[in-house]
Amino acid sequence: MKIFGRKKGRRLSYTKQKLVENFLPNISLDNDKNLSHVLSLKKHLFLEFGFGHGENIIKLSINRPNWVFIAIDPFLNGVASLLEKIKTKNILNVYIYHGDGRLFLKELPRNSINESCILFPDPWPKFKHESRRIIQREFLTELSKVMTLNSLVYVSSDDQTAQTWMLKKFFDNENFKWIVEDINQIYTKPDFLEDTKYYKKSLKEGRQASWLKFKNIKAY
Repeated sequence: MKIFGRKKGRRLSYTKQKLVENFLPNISLDNDKNLSHVLSLKKHLFLEFGFGHGENIIKLSINRPNWVFIAIDPFLNGVASLLEKIKTKNILNVYIYHGDGRLFLKELPRNSINESCILFPDPWPKFKHESRRIIQREFLTELSKVMTLNSLVYVSSDDQTAQTWMLKKFFDNENFKWIVEDINQIYTKPDFLEDTKYYKKSLKEGRQASWLKFKNIKAY
């Protein structure tokens, strides 16, 4: 399964490189032993796909100390930034999967995830790149299998093409139900999520982000 987009940006600083080499193995879910440990905790699990620089997962982990958070991203520089935040704030309930989230889903047991989010995924706006978008029917079906019944998935985008695509893919998948009381709510960021660097930049540039919530209604 091919990963599209960047996997590494500018050269890491010495400090971040050492965090990747020495600290990441302790909380990496590439390690089967670490994954088995996380699952054995029997705590509520939260998945974030594409965590950027980690601002959101850090806020959530502090506000929900009894949950365990799994941050997934193939971009090494983002992983290094999150490691720095985890280390600085002495956070103990965040684990990282540095790789393709689609593959990681296949490593998880069914009904193990209690909540998840996919915030501002790469929109791949060109028609010829549709297959590169993370939200596809197969991905949603695999996500549904690992999520508990009635658990929630939050998705967001500031790209109109991606917004339409995400809605259609969720609508076309019988495993999920769109949860919305007022259509205007889709333009309001949920309070429990962080005002990330990317989101602030999007607002400054005048892009309208949508925030969608879906419930997993299929039991496996």
